[in-house]
Amino acid sequence: MSAQEIARAVGTSDATVVRTAKTLGYSSLRELRRALTADEEADLSTRLRATIGDSPSPHDVLATAVDRHLEALNTLLRRVPAAPFDEAVAVLADAAHIWWCGTGPSAHLASYAAFLCRRLGASSGALTHSGTDHADELLALRADHAIVVLAYGRVHPYVRVLLQRAADIGAQVVLVTDTLGRRLASPVAVQLNAGRGTPGLFATHGPTVVLLEALVLALAAVHRDRADTSLATLNELRQSLAGRRLDVDPD
Repeated sequence: MSAQEIARAVGTSDATVVRTAKTLGYSSLRELRRALTADEEADLSTRLRATIGDSPSPHDVLATAVDRHLEALNTLLRRVPAAPFDEAVAVLADAAHIWWCGTGPSAHLASYAAFLCRRLGASSGALTHSGTDHADELLALRADHAIVVLAYGRVHPYVRVLLQRAADIGAQVVLVTDTLGRRLASPVAVQLNAGRGTPGLFATHGPTVVLLEALVLALAAVHRDRADTSLATLNELRQSLAGRRLDVDPD
């Protein structure tokens, strides 16, 4: 169907159809159509070649990456409006403990977010397993905990089990995803739609990093005294460690 045909079918304008495709991270309606009709996602090698292209120099790769990140960040602002972001921060602010869950490359992002949370005084940890070890992780969940789940692409079994466990005990879930929201059986408290760059190209986690840092900083703004106390303690500990190094270093 053309943009005009889609617009007539849903009662909107063809310009809105095109803007929607771009908001979802596609350069055009044609690109969105190709993605929807593809049998499977392009393999990693194909996506890497499409991302690098025929760049004549390493710096061209940097320049192209910056341009794509800037575009992805602008898209992030459109996809994550104020209301759901504020709701997500409220969920985290009310939690006794915050878990950040991700596997593969997202496992490192989850661990980073947990690290930032602890630095700013919030009790926090990371759930990074997808196999049977994930069952041991789930034993730590409590009703007054919040879980930020990084899940993209398809619904993995560990995500289904995690969401079901959270629902069973009453823990709140913030889902950071691209397209999974409507395909999940278990409800989530808040969904934040953060993409991973241009579809068909090598995935970029820049927008997700920015979103996670913003969540942690907004949480610190809610619990400002707690964050200030934690950072003051951190500075004292750093000074103590620096002093000890001077005591034992003959130079």
